[in-house]
Amino acid sequence: MKIVYLFVLITLAQLISWYQSNSLLLWDWLKENYIPVVVCTSPIVGLLFAYATKLGYEVLGTLWAVRFTAFSVGYLVFIALAWYHFDEDPFSYKNIVTSILCFALLGVQILWK
Repeated sequence: MKIVYLFVLITLAQLISWYQSNSLLLWDWLKENYIPVVVCTSPIVGLLFAYATKLGYEVLGTLWAVRFTAFSVGYLVFIALAWYHFDEDPFSYKNIVTSILCFALLGVQILWK
């Protein structure tokens, strides 16, 4: 059950981070209000990543495993949100191969003890 909670924390952190990084491209009103939005959301992202790192270390056993897991989940979140908001092709050969590598990376980190 802890592994599910770990993926929820990482996914939430990656979602919020994606919007922090890319929202200026999405909404014009943020060009005038970007700093307050970042200041208000950064502590949330920081806490989510910090707690996910702590929990991931308990569940996965190494900091490298936590790092690769967070990277892989972040990549997959990026593909989904870039497709949804910017209509970027998630099914290009490059994205398909990279997604397969992300799933392989997750499999190694979770299953290889």
